[in-house]
Amino acid sequence: MPGFLFSDPKECFMSQTVKICSDVNIAQFAAFAGYFSINGQISAAGATTLNIPECLVNIGGNGQGYFLEAQSDWSIVDPANHDGSLTTLALGDDISLFAVDADDGTSEAKLIASKNVAFPDGYDATNSRKIGGFHYGRVRPISERYDLAFTPAVQIVPNSVWDLQHRPTCDPTGMVEITPGGFWADIYLNSEGSGAWPENIPESRYGASPIKDDVYSRTDFHLLVRNAGKRLPTVEEFLTYAEGAPAGQDGNNTYAWSATTNLGPTTTGDVDKSVSMFNVVDAVGNLWDWIDNHLDLGGNYSHGASVVNVGKDSTTPRGTGYLGDWRCFFGGWSFDSGASGGSRGLSSAAQPQSSDGNVGLRGVCDAL
Repeated sequence: MPGFLFSDPKECFMSQTVKICSDVNIAQFAAFAGYFSINGQISAAGATTLNIPECLVNIGGNGQGYFLEAQSDWSIVDPANHDGSLTTLALGDDISLFAVDADDGTSEAKLIASKNVAFPDGYDATNSRKIGGFHYGRVRPISERYDLAFTPAVQIVPNSVWDLQHRPTCDPTGMVEITPGGFWADIYLNSEGSGAWPENIPESRYGASPIKDDVYSRTDFHLLVRNAGKRLPTVEEFLTYAEGAPAGQDGNNTYAWSATTNLGPTTTGDVDKSVSMFNVVDAVGNLWDWIDNHLDLGGNYSHGASVVNVGKDSTTPRGTGYLGDWRCFFGGWSFDSGASGGSRGLSSAAQPQSSDGNVGLRGVCDAL
């Protein structure tokens, strides 16, 4: 009978024929491999603390059901709560939360934070299971939207916190929730990850060189985000996640990487104030965000292969397109846009076939 949670592991549940009154029997609800149930969702409580609801979690396979007690203000930096990897917690870290066997002869589990992806140091797949995580990055509260004097603090990013029942449908690493139950967006402009074209998986990662439309054409970007289980944002989604990010200025890179003297993009997250009120970084300046809205200007109906045989696999014939009339949107402006760059800075003049090194890539994903 899965799905029942108790505020006290000794609390009783009376079924039609069975009375359950022990923490051992409670854990039997999670006896099936892969089982997980949480009474709410994991959330940020402070800069380095979390609120953890009570959980039932299977660790290690059939018959391995455990109870995880609720905890408030659970500290990720308390040495008892991590595997040693968080003693050097730094901007840009992605942290995983693991339920592990408490190893005290009971059916209760405890929580361990780690920078590891698969399992914490000292554990393996038989006695640990990743049930959540978060990004440690810069945060701009809604009350500080567009505030030029405000410097975003480095802390647990509240809307990056996820668990197995509250998360995007793709890998949640480096993402934030923009609309509850709606969609998540990459915190950073994407950089190269694992694999080789056409199966390479881009990453949302701090301090990396962003992918731009030089080696790739803009019409390659949809395949890159697909490889990560994501999609390109719409105009409305860009306008939402960019809200609250300060505009650029002509003579400096204080609020966005957009000084008119810049010759190219900088690494992701280099400008500490370039953060939106949804904690999306570099939505203004650095590189345009490529947006998945197509339009036809009309008036020119001649066809040509030059608009499709570009970027990766450019030597392979892939049909023809309208010459000069095919357009898309991009948002936020680029590295030398100056004061033109802003959270509602849009252009519908983007040519999908172009490769000029001023457009980047950010993925979005629906909520689970």
